[in-house]
Amino acid sequence: MSTEPWHPKVSYSEGERCRYAGEVWEAKFDLTRGLKPVGHLSEKFWRRVSTVRPVKVSRDGRKTTNGYLTRSMSHN
Repeated sequence: MSTEPWHPKVSYSEGERCRYAGEVWEAKFDLTRGLKPVGHLSEKFWRRVSTVRPVKVSRDGRKTTNGYLTRSMSHN
C-alpha cells in the first residue's frame, strides 16, 4: 500500500492517509485542502500512524532479531 505525499491542494477524507516529513498521517475526519499534518492545532485533525516494517528472514529461514521483544500468543 503506497501512501502519497501530502499536497496543499488536496482535500482529505476521514481515514485517508498521506506522508509528511517522513511520517504517515491519517485524517481524523474530512479535511479541507491546505491543512498540514503538523503545526498549530494539527493534532485535532490528524493522527500519526505507526508503520510496521517487514520482518527479515535469514538465509537459514529463521527470523532475524530487529530490536523488538516478541511474545508467543500460543499457550500450550
